[in-house]
Amino acid sequence: MLRHGTLLLGALFALSLTPVARAGHQAPAPTPSSWTQWGGPARDFHSPSTGLADSWPPEGPPVIWSRPLGTGHSAIVVDDGRLFTMYRSGNGRAKIGPWKSEEVVAALDAKTGATLWEHTYPSRQEDFSFGAGPHSTPIVVGERVFTVGTNQQLFALDKRTGKVLWSHDFITEFKSPELLIRPVVKVGYGCSPIAFRDTIICSVGGPGQSVMAFRQTDGAVVWKSGDFLTSGAAPILIEIGGQPQAVFLAGSTITGLDPSTGAILWSHPHDPGNDLNCSTPLFGPDHVLFMSSAYQAGSRAIQLSQTGDITNTEELWFTNRVRFMFLGAIRVGDFVYGTTGDFGPAFLTALDIKTGASAWQVRGFARASLLHADGKTIVMNEDGDLALARLSPTGAEILARAKVFDTTSWTAPTLVGTTLYARDRERIVALDLGVKGVPGARQDVAGRSVSRALADVNAGRSDLSQSKVSRAEVNFPASLAGSWQLDVAASSITDGAGFSGLMAAGAPRWMFVTQPANGVLVVESPINTGHTRFYRPGRLTTTDTKDGTITMNTSWIGKTLVAEGRAVTGGGATTAVKETLSRDGEALVVEIVAGDKTSRLRYTRLLDVGPCETWPAPCKRALPLTR
Repeated sequence: MLRHGTLLLGALFALSLTPVARAGHQAPAPTPSSWTQWGGPARDFHSPSTGLADSWPPEGPPVIWSRPLGTGHSAIVVDDGRLFTMYRSGNGRAKIGPWKSEEVVAALDAKTGATLWEHTYPSRQEDFSFGAGPHSTPIVVGERVFTVGTNQQLFALDKRTGKVLWSHDFITEFKSPELLIRPVVKVGYGCSPIAFRDTIICSVGGPGQSVMAFRQTDGAVVWKSGDFLTSGAAPILIEIGGQPQAVFLAGSTITGLDPSTGAILWSHPHDPGNDLNCSTPLFGPDHVLFMSSAYQAGSRAIQLSQTGDITNTEELWFTNRVRFMFLGAIRVGDFVYGTTGDFGPAFLTALDIKTGASAWQVRGFARASLLHADGKTIVMNEDGDLALARLSPTGAEILARAKVFDTTSWTAPTLVGTTLYARDRERIVALDLGVKGVPGARQDVAGRSVSRALADVNAGRSDLSQSKVSRAEVNFPASLAGSWQLDVAASSITDGAGFSGLMAAGAPRWMFVTQPANGVLVVESPINTGHTRFYRPGRLTTTDTKDGTITMNTSWIGKTLVAEGRAVTGGGATTAVKETLSRDGEALVVEIVAGDKTSRLRYTRLLDVGPCETWPAPCKRALPLTR
């Protein structure tokens, strides 16, 4: 589905949030004339724009231009006087379309909205009952624009002409899972790619390739890494202890990788039960990382710290009372602002980043995307209402409101200079939010793109070809990482001694094991409403199960990971539980002792998840796939 951002007060705080600033390297200041990637210069929905009006006329802000576009949720990026976005022709108001089985990457003139070029390609219709794709947002780097379509087609296009420079089909070339594995409603690809040095990094999926990096010039695979479930959330770049990291809010975890090599540095559970982690994580100068989801998750903050080359994670707090489902929250100072709500009423709220406490809630807003600039917050809600507000820990001052669209607007807005670009499922508009009569308040669309995030992370470009990549060595007693499938014939499964949390009972037919450099172990399954298992040697961990919790202490005994503790049902019944995970040659062996019952599970390497119709939560096909 969709995704989102972070915030700051003043120029110094803005610089402190720069994701990957290196000692001795001063990045150029961001300009208000570009917005080249998801979330803007630093992927945090902060804009350097100034000169915004404090109020609007009764009819709303002046419309510079407006034109039909098409359905989809791709946000708008801006560079060198051009807008780039993606759409699909069809009925934006109906759950059943009709829609065309093709998608379009479009370049528009920023001053007039006129089409400069379009690239059209076949695209299968997935389950669009909650809105048709495309869902991903392009990224512009130099003279190239990179896009990923609903069916996982990655294109590198010439920014000025739309010519295809190179492309990849993740499904046909890499056997990526066609769709997210656990959701019941499978809408198609949604993750917006990110750039690092001379690579483009994308969520892909599949054994050993949850994330892949491609060289920008020719599309060569630089690295592939990870066996964790993927999601549609856009990644961010951060820095800890001088080390750049790409952070993915994935299917059931939040995970940090070395963007140069793909080495997995750390991982922490954040499990909505269905891979629908959709919003962009927020990172601050205090190294607190915030994430939020709907369903069986909620909001949590973890503290990142560095000990030598190891990144440590410590959960500060968790609450399931605040859930930013998919539209964008922001961080300003020590508070996160966003609209909380799943399928019921939504509330604009302020959340203390240090404690998780809600400072206030305001009715009157549907679920919304937020964008911060010039000391004010722009609120674009899903009902098509636009608002201007001053948000603070003590409350929300609404400065202006206007009706902009009359279909669903799930697309995050873009601010360049004082021009706001926004779209719903039918139209795209350019609105003037500037102070009337103030010289220079209108945007300079000819300005060259300078992205704060990209300027920093692209500093000191180097050749990242696969032959020169070296992964950080992690000295574990044994490597348990990988994608695994149950060998039923070689396993003994006893009722009552199942892998608690991963499924209601018994053993999942697939398991995905992540073993990052910081020494933890994360185990996921493909079961909808499952709960990620988290093992932390030397520490106590608790996992939710279908009807209770399981709390365990974990340690390595030789080359075997041993976890011992107790499972407690919702009714209070307690069972002693012991689990061991070890390697037997190329197999992973799991032994579970629950009370007086024992199961012994043997897993072999999973090489391909197969067609989505055969998954535990199968896809619903409507039309033949055309490629």
